[in-house]
Amino acid sequence: MTPGTWLGRHRAFGLMANQCSPGDAECLKIMREHEEYKKLGLTWEEFCIGHAGVSRVYADRLIHYLEEFGTNYFRLAELMQISAETYRLVADSVVDAGMEVDGETIPINRANRRKILAAVRAKRTNAESKRVRQPKVSWARKRLDSFFSEARAIAGTSVQRAELIVLLDQALEQLTHLAEEVRGTTFIVR
Repeated sequence: MTPGTWLGRHRAFGLMANQCSPGDAECLKIMREHEEYKKLGLTWEEFCIGHAGVSRVYADRLIHYLEEFGTNYFRLAELMQISAETYRLVADSVVDAGMEVDGETIPINRANRRKILAAVRAKRTNAESKRVRQPKVSWARKRLDSFFSEARAIAGTSVQRAELIVLLDQALEQLTHLAEEVRGTTFIVR
C-alpha cells in the first residue's frame, strides 16, 4: 500500500467513524510494519503527527490493541468509549457475530448500543465488586514494586536520601511484624 493510498483510506475511515476503526488501525499497522512512511522521507513519529493526525504513542497504542484484541475491540469502541482494561473484562463474550449476553448474541451496531453498554457496565460493576471484596497478592505486588521503584528514584537524589532512609527503616520494621503475624495464628488488622 502506498503512503497516498493509506492517507486516503485513513481520511475515509476518519470521516465514517470520527474515530479509529478496525480498518484504520490495520492501515497504521501496515504503514509501520512495512515502513511506508520512509517513502515520504519521514520518521514514524513525523508521519503519525503530520499525516495520520495522531501522536506516535496513540498510533502505537492502537496497533497494540489491534494485535492484542483483534478487530472486535474497535467495533465495540465505535459504539462507546472503552478502555483496554474494561475490554479485557468483556473480551471473552465478544465474538464476530456480536456480544454474548445471557445466552443471546447481540450484534454490535448502533441499534443495540444501549444493550451492549448495559452489559459492559454490568461486567465492570461485577468485577469492581469482586475486587473490593477480594484483595489479591498480585495487587500488593504491583504497589510494592511501584514503591521500590519510587524509593530507588528518590535514592538517586541527595536531597531526600536521609528522609528515605528513615522511611525504609520504618517500613522494614512494619514488614517484619506483618510477616510474623501472617506466619503466626493470629492476625491483627491495623
